[in-house]
Amino acid sequence: MMKKIIQLIAIFCWCNFAMAYKHDGHKGFDIKVTDLGSGIFELRTDRSGNVAVLIGEDGVFMVDTQMEHLVELIDGAQKKLSDNRDVDLILNTHFHRDHVRGNAYFKKRGAIIMAHPNVRKYLENPGAIKALGRKAPSFTPEYYPTIDITEDASIKMNGQSIELYHTPNAHTNSDLFVVFKEANVIHGGDLVFAKRFPFIDIDNGGSVAGFIAGIRQIITVANSNTKIIAGHGPIVTIDDLEATITMLNETHEIIRKLTEKGLSLAAIKALDPLNGYTEKWDWAFITTERMVTTHYYDITGLLE
Repeated sequence: MMKKIIQLIAIFCWCNFAMAYKHDGHKGFDIKVTDLGSGIFELRTDRSGNVAVLIGEDGVFMVDTQMEHLVELIDGAQKKLSDNRDVDLILNTHFHRDHVRGNAYFKKRGAIIMAHPNVRKYLENPGAIKALGRKAPSFTPEYYPTIDITEDASIKMNGQSIELYHTPNAHTNSDLFVVFKEANVIHGGDLVFAKRFPFIDIDNGGSVAGFIAGIRQIITVANSNTKIIAGHGPIVTIDDLEATITMLNETHEIIRKLTEKGLSLAAIKALDPLNGYTEKWDWAFITTERMVTTHYYDITGLLE
């Protein structure tokens, strides 16, 4: 089976192809499994980035690997679905730790890991997330992807045409989203935060404009029946993505006008200018206040 997967990867290459708000150590919960049809399942813990698996005769393909303390639960869940098979092929949607910290576990068990080249660059030389007050994490080579994926990549596996799209300077500078064409399923990675304020990593290549462009790119390859797996939260639709774009455009403009008046970040926060969005969009990780910071940082390059 692995020989077949390696051959598939060779053909694939020839054709040219952080993070959750609660990284706790508790395992006393169930993996939420959603059957999306065509051998595709969403595995969700609500503690780290959502995982997808495609299971079939060609093997097991996984999108993202979550965290070390969750990875055995994720693997256990997929093995119940795949008749105890190991994961053969993995795609990291970007480099944040709640999407790649399971890499070493699966790599040790023979999985081939693909990602945009900037994922490996970041894991080799991680950057701090100053907007969150977080120092740079550390990674050893066991976590690094095996194969770099660039633009407009696609593979065939388990009856699916799997198309991979890069969206530059969006959530990070390394984002890929995954389209399972025949099944009409998309894994959006952290370009999709379901019905909540998104995290945009300005420190590591992300931008509000790029994030919006990334969502628009997902919309162009989706339709009203597409099941869209979010990086965080439940399955969403095109309407949910359009609502996020509207919210980001509106909130960005509100903060931009205040920065043009010369107000500092502290002064803008004191005005609570995004209060009208709190009820619908605020959540534990990206609060309304943190969304103000994101826009301000994106516009000015400053955190004060």
